[in-house]
Amino acid sequence: MRFHYALVDDLLTREEFDRQVEEMVASHGGVIDETAAALLVVEGTGRSHQKIGAITPSPTLVSLYGKVTGVSTPKEFTRDDGSEGCVARVEVADETGTVTLVLWDQMAAGVVEIEEGTVIEVIGRPKEGRRTEVHALAVRETAVEISLDSTPKPTLSRETEIDARILAVGPTRTITRRDGGEGKVTEAIIGDATGCARFITWSPALFDTLTEGASVRIQGALRRSSDEGIEYVAQEETRILPLDHEVPICLTPPGEVMDKGVYSVRGTITTLHPARPFTTRRGEASWVRNLFIDGPLRIVIWGERARDPFLCGETIEVYNASARLNRYGDVELSVGFGSAIRVIPDVSEEMVVEGVTILSPEGISVFDAGNLYILEHAVLPLASRFRLKGRLSGRRFLVDEAEPIPVDPTDLEVRAEALCSSSLSPPEVRLDNLSV
Repeated sequence: MRFHYALVDDLLTREEFDRQVEEMVASHGGVIDETAAALLVVEGTGRSHQKIGAITPSPTLVSLYGKVTGVSTPKEFTRDDGSEGCVARVEVADETGTVTLVLWDQMAAGVVEIEEGTVIEVIGRPKEGRRTEVHALAVRETAVEISLDSTPKPTLSRETEIDARILAVGPTRTITRRDGGEGKVTEAIIGDATGCARFITWSPALFDTLTEGASVRIQGALRRSSDEGIEYVAQEETRILPLDHEVPICLTPPGEVMDKGVYSVRGTITTLHPARPFTTRRGEASWVRNLFIDGPLRIVIWGERARDPFLCGETIEVYNASARLNRYGDVELSVGFGSAIRVIPDVSEEMVVEGVTILSPEGISVFDAGNLYILEHAVLPLASRFRLKGRLSGRRFLVDEAEPIPVDPTDLEVRAEALCSSSLSPPEVRLDNLSV
């Protein structure tokens, strides 16, 4: 009965629920068991089983019957506190529709016992992502029968034409094909007024004349859609043509990001944690970093991008990132494979600075007259003086020219002597400050 009590634990105490179940059994002359009686008590509160097609996001628990049509492999992950977690998904359906069940930790690890074709009873909480999902709190097999229409689903892949803006272009990678040969692949993130998507091409030359921020028309690409997002795959006949107008993009306000969707957001960094190393399940070294943007919304950055310089107060845009619930029940955006993050630069001004190069937590910087600037597009030796010409954007200095400033030995000797004499001089003692 604990299974069904979970549906009404905000309405009835456990003692009251047990009492009503006993009364229900007695009122039927003992011809029904406790499970049937518990169902009747739940229905009496207005929380009977729902058809899948009627389920909508709600803070209230729901119960449903569904036939299992697909089971994912459990995936392990590492939480922010270093503990291990596990998640799995189960697709279930009835005659009104389909829904994804999300199972966590011990329930996820036991998903291997769920077989396709089995009808299960579920208690869970519906949440909204790209589509409604039910995060399961309890699952059990049932004898209920459900018949489904076996009509095959139409394919979601087709060649198409799209006007989009190039938001981020990744480095060209060399990979080994199935036939043993080598190939080169480039991935980009593109966006329009409906959202963002991945764009994959085996002909990196398509991007030779294009830059991030350019608006283009992509012709003859193959479009694929899934719960993980949308992607376009270039074909031999694919063409990318520049446009003379800017294509608008869709950004979701950080406060409206829901669990298990794919989102693009813009916000100002309010809290910034340092990047920290960890070891992947394959034994490889990697990095992870957490930051918050106004909304508030946590952004988790994985891989080498976690080591990129970010500054509090800067505005960032995150593209095509997956949302998920962390162990505290809060929504966060995960910037990993197939997503991108970039700093939106402030208005820049021409400037000349003279200072000493140092290594700050954000990277190589220059210290000038009490100001610390992060250097962009420049790798300079540390502990050296430079005269830098370039453009200042916020606290980032984009270096155009770097001129070393020779060290004057005489000036160093004078400064060293002054420093030594000041440190060796005894403090001044005033007699009128002494008391006997």
